[in-house]
Amino acid sequence: MFGRSLPWSNVILLAVLSSLAGHRSWMHNAAAKETCREPSSWSGIYPTVLAPFRCDGAGIDVPALEKQLQHELKGGVHGLLLLGTIGEGEYVSDEERFEIITTTIRVAGPKIPVIVGIHTSDLETAQAQLVQAKDTGAAAVLVKYAGNPSASGAMVLGFMNALSEMNVLPIFYYHFPSNTGLKLTSGDVANILSLPGVVGIKESTLNLREVQAHIALTRGQGKTYLSGSALNLTQFMDLGGHGAMCPEAVLLPGPTVQAYHAYCLSRKEEARCLQSQLFVMTGILRDRSTSPAVSRIVLNTAENHKLPIPMGNDHPQARMKYALNCLGIPTAPTVKCPLPQLTAKECRRVEAAVAKMQKIDWCEAAAKAPAAPYTKELEDGGLLLKSGSFILGPNVGRDLLRSNGDGKSGF
Repeated sequence: MFGRSLPWSNVILLAVLSSLAGHRSWMHNAAAKETCREPSSWSGIYPTVLAPFRCDGAGIDVPALEKQLQHELKGGVHGLLLLGTIGEGEYVSDEERFEIITTTIRVAGPKIPVIVGIHTSDLETAQAQLVQAKDTGAAAVLVKYAGNPSASGAMVLGFMNALSEMNVLPIFYYHFPSNTGLKLTSGDVANILSLPGVVGIKESTLNLREVQAHIALTRGQGKTYLSGSALNLTQFMDLGGHGAMCPEAVLLPGPTVQAYHAYCLSRKEEARCLQSQLFVMTGILRDRSTSPAVSRIVLNTAENHKLPIPMGNDHPQARMKYALNCLGIPTAPTVKCPLPQLTAKECRRVEAAVAKMQKIDWCEAAAKAPAAPYTKELEDGGLLLKSGSFILGPNVGRDLLRSNGDGKSGF
């Protein structure tokens, strides 16, 4: 590990000092070194699908799940993560687990990979859930070693190796130290990632030096690196990352996918502008009410300088479900015990955040980036702008919240 996380007050001070010193933009920093990103068939944006329960908490609200999935698929996401931490995978019953997986497989169809979460340190349970995921048609599993925070690196490696040797499905390792309590070294994580059945990792950490070490230690092995948040998407991909498995794509799939594709098309400033707008969800994702502007300054400053800050262990499930409801996707904010239920104060906070989300014109947000022309001139002597989709007119970008496109070809 890389030591203690930097206090937020220090990060804010650094942000001010960097601004006063005329610190170079993130684009200049990114251009200063070439990043080697190995191609991956698992690249892209994966929303961490919520598990909607009936109002009485008895069973899955299948119509609500179907509507949520359709909302995310219309945004052009590249795959779906079920039963993750946000998806309450640690708390659902076996019957609910089966219903969530089978419903998602049916709605997503054969072309969209579905990844299923496994949260346990009990090998028999993990093996049974791995087989269930295979039998129901999942493409891969995401395994979080949970419930034994004192486990050594060797113990976790042995657990993951036993699953790898089953050769049932591709496995992603879920690195979430603030949730699991595990104190693994970068070498420990690299050993897990190097297992033949492990195809990649979800990095739920805001310590980019740690992420950088994982990538450096496993480079050339064809592994996939996905961030646990889209709020650091561009910085994460600068290191060689391949995308994100993230809560932001649950509520704003279209804009999150658009930021990813802009980055992949080398429109990095456009991607950064879109990423910055995703901070509008801060009031929904965080347990404490924090200004999106302050959160953006703190996180971007820390990530740009690779300074470790606390990931936290927030519980936004009820707020996110209510946000879906506010977006026109009927979803009861019911969550499983011991997760916190929605309060009246949080309802007001979510409503305010959703109102701001619905006012954003994503074309205008992306257009804040300087237009970058292609080097090839057109026949009429003009230049084709990479940001040509911006000429659609005012307010058109709001339709990205209801996109029926693939997120690749403009708004």
